[in-house]
Amino acid sequence: MANIGVCIEPFFSDLDYDKRIEKINKLGFKTYEFWFHDKRFDGSGLIPEPKDFDMIAELNEKYGLTTNDFVFNHPDGGIVAALIDKNDRNKILDSLEEMIAYAKKIKCDKFISASGNKIKNISSVEAVDNMIETLSMLAGICEKEGITLLLEPFNTKVDHPDYFLDDPGLALKVLKEVNSDNVKMLFDIYHMQIMTGNVTAFIKENIDFIGHFHAAGVPGRHEPIDNELNYRFIAKEIEKTGYKGAIGLEYWPSMDHEESLRRTLDYFNSA
Repeated sequence: MANIGVCIEPFFSDLDYDKRIEKINKLGFKTYEFWFHDKRFDGSGLIPEPKDFDMIAELNEKYGLTTNDFVFNHPDGGIVAALIDKNDRNKILDSLEEMIAYAKKIKCDKFISASGNKIKNISSVEAVDNMIETLSMLAGICEKEGITLLLEPFNTKVDHPDYFLDDPGLALKVLKEVNSDNVKMLFDIYHMQIMTGNVTAFIKENIDFIGHFHAAGVPGRHEPIDNELNYRFIAKEIEKTGYKGAIGLEYWPSMDHEESLRRTLDYFNSA
């Protein structure tokens, strides 16, 4: 049976984070993630609000929960810096120690890392080279600290038109150049179905380079139940590869949030 986790950010946005965590625990989730250490999603947008990592650590211990990951750098929050821009390199490297301290406080061992948006005066070749160089520097530190960076390609057709890294094949090339077990891909099945399709074959061929999955229905980014993808089949194929990590639900609920998560968890558990 697949280990189904949930990105807490899109759910129960009217509640404080401690209540959100209590909700997902009661629903039966044991693995969860969130977006940014310094912002929250309030149902309509991101607002400044630092996470209370002491509270998160306490609730994880109380309920036996695991925080799978949170965002390290991204155009919208966390460390607002781009892997593709060498001018951001020092900002990224200088921020890593503080972010690792947050992660260790809640016993989290993964960060999501975004390439950044396209920059007019940086060519694609230069962007890739910059990404490889910065990730290689980060890898050495992460290896010592037991942290895995998850490089995430997004779709540029629907959700993130300005984003640079929208090709899982290019992400794979970068990872092979970095050549570290502590730098892997976050394969968001929703994003990659939109960009390239052929998701199951890519996963099976490249599972050694994948450190985490996200799931949402296509089209619409709602529940991964009634959509063009057969997520039960995909989850079974992932399990066959020997992957032991989580599949994180990251979608916009189209119904009552509690009912949405209950139905989705039942869908996967009945596979």
